[in-house]
Amino acid sequence: MDPVDALIARSLAAAAGLPPGGEVAFVAASYDTAFEPVADQVASKVAELQQILGTGAAARWRLFLVDDTPAGVGFAEAAAAGRGRHPADAERVHVVALPGVGRDFEGLKGRALRAGFAEALGRGPAAVAYVNLNLKVDARQAALGLGPVLAGQVDAAIGSRAAGDGGVVRGAGALGRIKSRAFSRIARAALPPLHAYADQNAPLKIFSPRAARLIASAGRVDRVAFDCEWLMLLVGHGLTAARFPVAWIQRAGSHPPWHLIGPSLVDLARVRRRWRRGGLQGDAGR
Repeated sequence: MDPVDALIARSLAAAAGLPPGGEVAFVAASYDTAFEPVADQVASKVAELQQILGTGAAARWRLFLVDDTPAGVGFAEAAAAGRGRHPADAERVHVVALPGVGRDFEGLKGRALRAGFAEALGRGPAAVAYVNLNLKVDARQAALGLGPVLAGQVDAAIGSRAAGDGGVVRGAGALGRIKSRAFSRIARAALPPLHAYADQNAPLKIFSPRAARLIASAGRVDRVAFDCEWLMLLVGHGLTAARFPVAWIQRAGSHPPWHLIGPSLVDLARVRRRWRRGGLQGDAGR
């Protein structure tokens, strides 16, 4: 079987065996969505969540879409159109405006996700998951990490595209792969507690409510290089995490964000300084 198909099949099997409990809140921002119609992405993401967590009155999910786009872009309107294609679950999709943001095309993904976490936590979820709205990572794969979090076995489940974790990457191109691997190695060298994470940046991470509260309250990286900070907060507060495999497939029209390499390295250096000063440690997650 194709490795991607095998992961999806495993995900659907895992979904059938998830422990009982409350809703899972999925949070996404507008980052990296401009290359395909937003309404199509929202409709497809809802369909993926329905397949693993049900639909209608029996559904166990909500989707929070944080709009951090400039005025006039129309993200909120397109998102509303996408959720309207699933009338049975339209009320489960919430568009959240990020206040006080003067942003450019790339937005403030880290800040937007923290705002989405805070909004989602107000509804008392059993778990909170970060996903990308775009369709490069199928949200059905969240089922592979949800079980341990919902069962209280770990505080977080971290998706990984690394082959050593069983992950799959397709269509990234040679330069894209080099960029990702180089950043991962730099991150592990700068932040030794992350030595176990060959892939820190996969856009699928699941958190218990206390871990999500920690990130929402203690996260500081507003741009796209927030993943390392989140993982360091988990480590520094003694929260447990497991890894699970995900498949990442490039989409037509999307390109590696080369212009964000410099800002991401700057943010990584800031996380390192904060860690060395003890600012990522404590018991805020407990």
